[in-house]
Amino acid sequence: MFKKSPYWTNLRPQLIALAGRKCWYCEGEVSNSRLAIDHFRPKGGVVGESSHLGYYWLAYEVSNFRLICEFCNSSTDDSPTGSRVTKIHHFPLLNPDARLRAPGASPESIEKELPVLLDPIKPRDCDLLGFDSSGTARRNDHRPQSALERAANICRVTESIRIYALDRPGLNERRSRVWRDTVFKAQVLDSGIHIDGAVDRVRELIAPEAPHSSAALSALRSSRHLGSVVEQFADVLRLEPGFDGIAQPEAHTVSDLINAGSLKSGVEMVGVTDFGEVVALLLPDGGFELGARSYATPTSAARAATGRADVDGWEFWHIGVANIRVSLSQIRREFNEARTESSSEP
Repeated sequence: MFKKSPYWTNLRPQLIALAGRKCWYCEGEVSNSRLAIDHFRPKGGVVGESSHLGYYWLAYEVSNFRLICEFCNSSTDDSPTGSRVTKIHHFPLLNPDARLRAPGASPESIEKELPVLLDPIKPRDCDLLGFDSSGTARRNDHRPQSALERAANICRVTESIRIYALDRPGLNERRSRVWRDTVFKAQVLDSGIHIDGAVDRVRELIAPEAPHSSAALSALRSSRHLGSVVEQFADVLRLEPGFDGIAQPEAHTVSDLINAGSLKSGVEMVGVTDFGEVVALLLPDGGFELGARSYATPTSAARAATGRADVDGWEFWHIGVANIRVSLSQIRREFNEARTESSSEP
């Protein structure tokens, strides 16, 4: 078994050093003996796709490893209703047609997949998930669903909570205790009473290696009306757009949408010409790679693809999501509408 191999023995301390002895999915504290490795892209098959053999060629790819607890690594159904779900071989995509099925593709090809599940090693994904005072997991208020999620009729946060089993009672209780502890310490800090190490104690709760640090960070955000919290922890809170109730900036360019998380570089954009479909690769800077050339804007790429000067690149280029094509124009429009609605909520 992988867990008993020398490879795992040598790798485990390095993974622990990244985020402490806690599960990367549920954030529960875990002893060394109960730590396990999950393959984010499952190596032994994919739920819902019986013909897929799994991402077996990534079995020893370190970037595909996630350190998890025994519960999150278990496929045994121990719930009274028989409805328990854990990660194991689940790996749904917003764009299933882009799923890789065999080795040999270029490293960039994997970036074309749009995973439904939140990835704990990606800060932008982590920022989608928040918690309330009861410890219940939910979507962060300042991170509305993307146009791609709405097109696929899938909420990444809801599906992640379900598949990672983030709503189990024991977890909620522990997160609630962390929440209350964080809020109490923040209030004491704001009271003006001098307590040595008060700031350090809050920072210990929100440190990445601390159990349920995401709940502590949510609690700290909820205390942003306290002047001392903003003063002492602005470096942490300002990492998250909208921390003080200010909406994300309006998106005008493709780069804006990538930076906001509504688009992902590396995906294929499709356009239809008089001669059939053309495919361009979305670049990290918001440009388009079409054939052997790169174009700075969607319209310049669309003009090159069609030979027409009157084409609107925002309407021309689409991304395929769950057998539905969504235009760049729709993605931008829905993002800007969602950010406006989010900023107007009390």
